Amino acid sequence: MSYKLVIVESPNKVETIKKYLGENYNVMASVGHIARLSKKGSMGLGIDMSKWEPEFEIDPAKKEIVKQLKTAVKDADFVYIATDPDREGEAIGDHLVKYLKCKEGKFARIKYNEITKDAILYSVENPTQLDQNLIDAQKTRRMLDRIIGFRLSQLMQKKLSNSPATPSAGRVQSIALKLVVDREKEIENFVPRGYYSIEALISNSLTAEIYMPKHIAAEKNWVFPEELESVKKSIDILPSNILIVKDIKESKKTLPALTPFKQAALYKKSPFSSSITQASLQRLYEGFGDGGLISYPRTDSTRLSHTFVNATKNYISIKYGDEYVLDKVKGFKGDQDAHEAIRPTDITLLPDEAKNKYDLNNYDYQIYKLIYEHTLMCLITPPLRANKTYKFAKDKLEFRLNVSWVLFDGYYIVKGEMNESVDPDYKIGQLVNVKEFVIEGKETKPPARYSEGSLIEKLDDIKVGRPSTFATTVKIVLSREYVRSENSALVPTDFGKLILEKLIQGFPDIINEGYTAEVENQLDLIATNKISVAPVMEDFYSKFKNNYESASQNLDHTSMSLQKIDESCPNDNGNLVIRRNKRGDKFIACDNFPKCNFTKSYDDGSNKKRFFRRKTK
Repeated sequence: MSYKLVIVESPNKVETIKKYLGENYNVMASVGHIARLSKKGSMGLGIDMSKWEPEFEIDPAKKEIVKQLKTAVKDADFVYIATDPDREGEAIGDHLVKYLKCKEGKFARIKYNEITKDAILYSVENPTQLDQNLIDAQKTRRMLDRIIGFRLSQLMQKKLSNSPATPSAGRVQSIALKLVVDREKEIENFVPRGYYSIEALISNSLTAEIYMPKHIAAEKNWVFPEELESVKKSIDILPSNILIVKDIKESKKTLPALTPFKQAALYKKSPFSSSITQASLQRLYEGFGDGGLISYPRTDSTRLSHTFVNATKNYISIKYGDEYVLDKVKGFKGDQDAHEAIRPTDITLLPDEAKNKYDLNNYDYQIYKLIYEHTLMCLITPPLRANKTYKFAKDKLEFRLNVSWVLFDGYYIVKGEMNESVDPDYKIGQLVNVKEFVIEGKETKPPARYSEGSLIEKLDDIKVGRPSTFATTVKIVLSREYVRSENSALVPTDFGKLILEKLIQGFPDIINEGYTAEVENQLDLIATNKISVAPVMEDFYSKFKNNYESASQNLDHTSMSLQKIDESCPNDNGNLVIRRNKRGDKFIACDNFPKCNFTKSYDDGSNKKRFFRRKTK
C-alpha cells in the first residue's frame, strides 16, 4: 500500500497527527536529533576548519531509529519533514534528508505552530522547502559552541584541581554564571542608606504618607536622619492629631494593554522552576491524545495570528460584551505564522475544563491557567481607573493620600482582581483626625538575587541565548555546582566564582555580554542571508586562538580545598573528603592518600552509587 510519510521530532505527537491525516499517511518520530557532531579532526572538534563545515555522524543511540526511518522513506511516495519550527528543527530536518537519503522532489518541509487538526492540514496543503539560511545559522552556532565549550572546558580542567565538579565552560552558560556572580558582587558591595517612613493613620483603611517635595522622585516619601527632629517638631505642634486638606487632584488613567507571552516572559511569571516549566510547556504543546493545548512554546515572538485573534474577539464579545473587545491588538500577525507568542490553541477550553478533561497534574494546570488567562487579558480592553490624591498640611509638612478605584474593569474581569481603595470624599479646608503618626526606621535594600525566571528574562533582554536553550542553560550552571538555589534565589558558589574569574582573566573578549549578544546578532544575519558562515567563523577563531594560547601560558593553576565530610577514616582516623574520578563521579576517600587508600561510594543523587578501588604506588 502506498503512503506519504511525515517525520516529527517527538513520538508523543505521532498518534495525534496520524489521526488528523488519515490512513494514507504514516507518521514516525526521529526522537530529536539523529546526528551528532563528531570528535574527529583537529583537536577533536569535529570541524573542517579549511571550509568551516561541521562533521556530523549518526548518533549510535539512534541507529535503530535511522534504520526504521530509512525503510519507511524508501517505501513512501513522498516525505514531509515536520520537525519543530525553529533553527534546531531545520537542522534536524537537514540531517533527516541527508542520512535517510530522501530523493530530490520527493520531500518537502512543513511547519505548524500548534498541534491541531486545522494547523496540521494547513501545513500539509502548503508545504515549503528547508531553509538553508536557518540551517547555516544553526551549523555556525554548533561550531562556535563546540570550539568554545571544548577548548575552554579542557583548559579549565588543567588549571583547576580538587573542584567539587568537573570544570566546564560555554558561550552562553558562562554569561549566565557571570550575571549571577556580578549580581552577588552588587549585593556584597551595597552600602545601605538609613531613612524613615512617616505615616498618618487616619482609619483602618486610610493611611497618608509624608511627602518631601525637595527629594528626588524615588525618595519623596523618605525622611533622612538629619531631617527627623525638625519633622517631629512639626508633627507635635498642636493640635497634634489634625491634618488639613489643602488640595485635591483628580485624574483618570487607562492602563496599558498587555503583551502576549514569549518564552522568557512566561518563565519569569511561572511559579515553578525553569526545568519544571519547560517540561510542562512541552506536555501542553504535544497534548494528551487529541491535540495540543498551547502553541509552540520555544518562541521569542509576542505576535498572534489573525485567525486566533478573531476567534478570541468573538469569544470575548459573547462572554463579556462588545465593550470588552480590544480594538488594536499588540502583536498582530497573519495566519499560520511560524513564530507566534505562547497561547492556548482553543480559547473556549477553560483551565478547569482542561484539568478535568485531561486529568492535568498541578504543574500543567497552573501553567495552562497562566497562559490562558494572560492571553485572554491581552485581547480585552484595558481597565479605566479613577485616581484621587489628597494633599494635607501639618505645619510645614505635607502628607499625601492616594486612592484609586475602577471605572471600567476591562481585563480585570478575567481574574476579578481590582485593587480598589475607598474614597473618603474629603473637601478642601476639611480637618481630618489622625489616629496615630507612625515613624519607622528603614534601610535601602540591595538588588535582589536572580531567580531562574528573572535570569532567563535577563538573558533574553541582553540577547544572549535562544528560547530553545534558556532552561537548559540554567540547569547546567546548577548541575555544575557553579550556582546553588536558596529559597528560589540563585547564589554563586566559590567554585563558580573561581572558574568565572579564570575565564574572564583568560578570555575577556569572549566571556562578556556584549560579545555573546553580537554573536547572536551575527547568527540572525546568517539566518536572513545577510552574511555568510566563513567570515563569522574566521573572525571569531583568529581572536579565540590568540586568547587561548595566551591563557594556556599565563593562567595560574589553582587547587581548591577538598570538601570534608563529618566522618573519620576507619583505617587511620584521617579526614574523609569528597573526590572525583576521571569520569567526574564523586567518591569518598581519606585525605592521607597515598599513605592510606581507603575509599567508599558516595551518592548525593547526582550519580549512581559505585565502589572504587585505588592502588598506591
